[in-house]
Amino acid sequence: MTALTRPIRVVFNTREKGYRSKTWTASAGIFTLMAGDAVRYSIGWLGWGAVLLVLLSISMVLFFKNQPSNTFREIPWPLWAALGWMALSTIWSAYPSITALATVSQIATTAFALFLVGLFSWRHLLRVFANVIRFILGASLIFEFVAAAIVQGPIAPIFKNYSGEKPPAAAFYWTQGNLFDGERIQGIVGNSNLLAFVAMLGVVTFAVEYAIIGTKRWISALCILASVTTMLLAKSAGIGFAMTAIVIAAIVSIAAEGKEREVRHKYYRVAWAFAGTVGVIVLFFRATVFEFFGKSPDMTGRSGIWKLVLGLIEQRPVFGWGWTSHWMPGVEPYEGLVVINNVPYYQAHNAYLDITLQLGFIGAAIFGILFLTTFIKLWRLAVRHTVALYLWPILIFMGLAVWSLTESRILIEIGWVLLALFVVKVNQPEEMLEPRGRSPKRVRLLSFRQRKNQI
Repeated sequence: MTALTRPIRVVFNTREKGYRSKTWTASAGIFTLMAGDAVRYSIGWLGWGAVLLVLLSISMVLFFKNQPSNTFREIPWPLWAALGWMALSTIWSAYPSITALATVSQIATTAFALFLVGLFSWRHLLRVFANVIRFILGASLIFEFVAAAIVQGPIAPIFKNYSGEKPPAAAFYWTQGNLFDGERIQGIVGNSNLLAFVAMLGVVTFAVEYAIIGTKRWISALCILASVTTMLLAKSAGIGFAMTAIVIAAIVSIAAEGKEREVRHKYYRVAWAFAGTVGVIVLFFRATVFEFFGKSPDMTGRSGIWKLVLGLIEQRPVFGWGWTSHWMPGVEPYEGLVVINNVPYYQAHNAYLDITLQLGFIGAAIFGILFLTTFIKLWRLAVRHTVALYLWPILIFMGLAVWSLTESRILIEIGWVLLALFVVKVNQPEEMLEPRGRSPKRVRLLSFRQRKNQI
């Protein structure tokens, strides 16, 4: 390893004023939003809401003590427009009180994201997310082992989300205890798809942590293994597609760094062609592909859900039905719209359809601009900077964008926090980034691989 290929080690000043308070607040907030059902099943909806209110209050006190004007200046107009359109939709909403409440919730979640933007560097954010994900995945695997080996059956929530002694369907259990049965596990988050999403975040986060020596490398390697294992046990087709996009994005961005513009664009064309080919293959062989993930060819009823949602969009195409993020139980037209095997569904299972449903084509256009401009900025950051740390936001963003084809989680809780975080933080001035190295990322990666082979 030479001076050109040696990784730049950045050490945290853990003794700086407010380090512990902001780190613990961020960690608790991220956990509460990433593992929401674990908290709600443990202390109920009111308890979960109270915890969020306390954490939001603390985070805002810390945020406004640290020059918030700089962060506000970095908010791009598409995010202001998206939040403003949500608020305006109260005027024509089919459920105005719900839209007003949902808008306030969206603004509060955005405010927490701004706290993360303003008080944390990219490296500090990576560490916080890594530690939270480590805890969730570790607790989930232990929880599943207890259910399968000790309880030997399903575990119901402490605060039940159903009435009566027994749930109307197995999906209402906190976990079904399937660790040794070959069926999908749910973990402490109570949902297989969400657990797979956390595992996907883990694969990316721990891989980048490993590359930048964010902690002891054996810890990062062990966590990557745990993330992959959890992802396989959760069996989410949507996450499988998202991971494919992440791998392609990682290869292309690393290969394109430092290349001439013509060469970079050649790589991009090849990548898009490959992605299109994979899409066509999946379309024609969807039965086989989805069977691998334990899904039906229509992805467990999603095509039926999408048809129903498209029917609603046709009724209010321009302005939509009004913002609600997650569909609210008991609210028309969502109540009873989708019920599969006695389980009601309160999302379109496609974030882009959900945005169009709630905010119309105008809202969809605003979000389209938001997604596109953020992608371009994050991609440029990843390709133009030599530190592997800056692969983290673009790879997570790519995973979120592809996963949103089958889930609407990007619109709520940790999904929205991540989106708002990337949308704003990517606009920070270059002097706030870490110093560039003297060689591209791929040179360091190849150098490390050669050094391992020599050992």
